[in-house]
Amino acid sequence: MTKNSAGVGKRKSYARYFAHYTKKNNVLILLGILFVAGVALGTVLLGGVDEETIAVLERVMGSFIARRQAAGLSEVFFSALGASMIFVGVLFVIGFCAIAQPVIIAAPLVRGVGFGFSAASLYARYGAHAAGFISVLILPGMLISTVAILICCKHALRLSGAFFFTMNPHGAKSPEPFFLRGYCLNFAFAIGICALSALAEAVLYLTFANSFAIG
Repeated sequence: MTKNSAGVGKRKSYARYFAHYTKKNNVLILLGILFVAGVALGTVLLGGVDEETIAVLERVMGSFIARRQAAGLSEVFFSALGASMIFVGVLFVIGFCAIAQPVIIAAPLVRGVGFGFSAASLYARYGAHAAGFISVLILPGMLISTVAILICCKHALRLSGAFFFTMNPHGAKSPEPFFLRGYCLNFAFAIGICALSALAEAVLYLTFANSFAIG
């Protein structure tokens, strides 16, 4: 076998794997795209805000950073965990609602808008100095916890869809107990990821918060 044919075979193998992975995780990928779209939308929205509102946002962000830099490990941990758990808790509950799909789909978009708006506000206040702060102290925890929230969205959509189809007399049966146990286990797994994310954020703040000329 020549090197060219071996290379072609590897590329085809990678292409098949990529296609299989995309098909298997198409819901997560679409939800991730919504998150990215939300980040872009949040950044654009800040550009349409008047100067007075921007000044208020800058004061709020400055106060937030000052509190974070003065906080201890446990304070940052629970603050970061609480922000993620709001999404996880809401998604867990509305997964039992048969018509909650639009709200579930909107969750990653809202998450992205919040991050994009906050990051843009930091850039507006601190300029290029905010780049390192966002990249090291905010982005890692945000990405990890967002993965957990996307997992919650996927399973909430699945359960909500199952309840939706039970509204049709000839549709599917109500979700079985084992299905509901799996739902709870998946959310417990997501909570674990959120806790890991919050711990990483707390450790990063404790280690690097005073290394940036910001605050």
